[in-house]
Amino acid sequence: MAEIVLTNTGRDAFLKASPEFRGPGAVRAVDAVLGLLALRGADRASGVPEPTPELVRLVLVEDLPAFVWAEPAELAAYPAVVRALAGRFDGDRRARVEAAVGRTAADFERAMADPGNLTWPRWYARLLRADGTDPDDPGAVRAWLARLDRPPVPNGLRRADLVGRTAVADVVLAEVLTRAYVRDAEHAPAAGPLLADHDVARGIGTVAHALLGRWTAAGLPDGLAGEYAHLAPGPDDLPHLDLADALLGEHLDYYGDAAVALPPPALGLMEQDPDAAGSDPDRDTDPDVGGEADVERNADLLAAAVDALTGADAAPDAVPYGSEAAHLLYTLYQRGCSAESVARRAAEFEDWTVDPALEDAPVRVPLPASPAYTTPTAGELARLLGTPGVNATDRARLDAPAHALAAVVDRLAATGLVFRRGDAFGLTPRGCAVVRYLLAVRGVVVPGAGETDGWDAAPLAAAAAGWPRAAARRVLTDWLRAHGDGDVAWSALLGAVGSVNRGTSDAAATRALLDVLDLSDAPAGVLRGVLAHPVTGARAEETLRERGEPVAPGEVPAAARALRVLDTLPGKKGPLESRRTAFDAAAAAWPGGAAALVAAMHAADPYETARVLTPLGVSVP
Repeated sequence: MAEIVLTNTGRDAFLKASPEFRGPGAVRAVDAVLGLLALRGADRASGVPEPTPELVRLVLVEDLPAFVWAEPAELAAYPAVVRALAGRFDGDRRARVEAAVGRTAADFERAMADPGNLTWPRWYARLLRADGTDPDDPGAVRAWLARLDRPPVPNGLRRADLVGRTAVADVVLAEVLTRAYVRDAEHAPAAGPLLADHDVARGIGTVAHALLGRWTAAGLPDGLAGEYAHLAPGPDDLPHLDLADALLGEHLDYYGDAAVALPPPALGLMEQDPDAAGSDPDRDTDPDVGGEADVERNADLLAAAVDALTGADAAPDAVPYGSEAAHLLYTLYQRGCSAESVARRAAEFEDWTVDPALEDAPVRVPLPASPAYTTPTAGELARLLGTPGVNATDRARLDAPAHALAAVVDRLAATGLVFRRGDAFGLTPRGCAVVRYLLAVRGVVVPGAGETDGWDAAPLAAAAAGWPRAAARRVLTDWLRAHGDGDVAWSALLGAVGSVNRGTSDAAATRALLDVLDLSDAPAGVLRGVLAHPVTGARAEETLRERGEPVAPGEVPAAARALRVLDTLPGKKGPLESRRTAFDAAAAAWPGGAAALVAAMHAADPYETARVLTPLGVSVP
């Protein structure tokens, strides 16, 4: 069948008229380029598919890197085939296609060499050639497959990466084949149909395997779909990918983009208050525990636990908060794998007011005690929530939600990837590694412990602006230390905080890093160097004055002072009346009063000004 599918592309006539395309690699290039151009709808009235500039990019940069394997020495043949087809044209038409090839050739070579574009057939075609196996001998290909006992994976990739890319490529090729067949059936081309009825009757998947066999290695796709399917697992073989999708959804809900990095896990995973001594003695210190096979097994285990809480067979009424399982795992990782409080999270789920400064604060992990859950005392709840008025009645109201959430945590903890001690819960080192793996296979940027020390200041500040405060403080402090903690490092970081996201809706979150950093450690010369900066100047002035060092009033611009007033207003916490009172007090001390203050704030950061002042009834320009 591999010899008869995809007919009427003009391949044989083209090869006869083009003696420069000789040898298996060149013939494969001709077959693939003509075949894909025809499948994508290129006009075949002249006997061969006629490329257009749009089809040139589609075939060279998207299709060939998904369906074809070629050795580096063979790559030049593919754009050469398109140029040869363009050579049949005259004038402007020929020039436009040749220009498209010129613009696309480098992208084509990069895409063909990109490990992220590897599918199982392309990967095995590469390996068997490297082993000296003839890709055009189906018997040799089968014998080579028989010698493998498990799927080898390229360096830097995971099985899940190949699974995902292969699944996408399979869907795309099936759609391309189906559309081509329907198009020819609806409007019979003069050159004849690309796909015969009896071929399509055997299934689009069978036709796709035949084509992939011609473009990678003979019999390889059939073998990987049949006797050697264990060497090319699909999505059904990796059930944890559903959990990976759920975690990606959580990330997109928070940040809207998989490319936004999460904070790295803390070295040692110290689940404790910053001021508390000791750590969890039962936990390992390396968050990257185990090889890929071990991580995958643990990921499947965790996915099964989440599915039992959230899947079709779960009983939501019987497991309150069970639907929050993936959210809990994501937020634990987002905290840098620091521990959280069951009661505080339950209070948030029940819409209690939690001090924004404490929402993501790490909690202390107590020594082992009774596994039964006990809601913290009213005093401890007041400390955890930042709400001094919590009393015994409030504690009683939170008791049932806290116990229900603890039951969900304990179900997850049965995997050994989550722990709970008293009110504290978090990810174990293996759990942290598993969640990191699950996020990574869906493209979320998850640097390892210490990896951010090598970043430049600007991308670090951009990422840290969206992190929980404790995680941002830890990573920025480590970065300063790794870069010498001197003038150069501090100048670079303060410069980044003052410029990254400036003029955007994310500017306030970036400025908030000034309160995350311990500026008392910053060199005086660096602080004086930023006094005139319209973003960082007022914060630097505060630090210098706290040290008892004088600062002339004119050294700090009004814009920086207005931003500092804006950033110190309670934008989320407390009743509106008290928040309005805080604004009125600041306006009374501002030269020119409220109108002048609002105008200065708006000029410096219109987004944050509207967010903070509009709820207070303050008119914003």
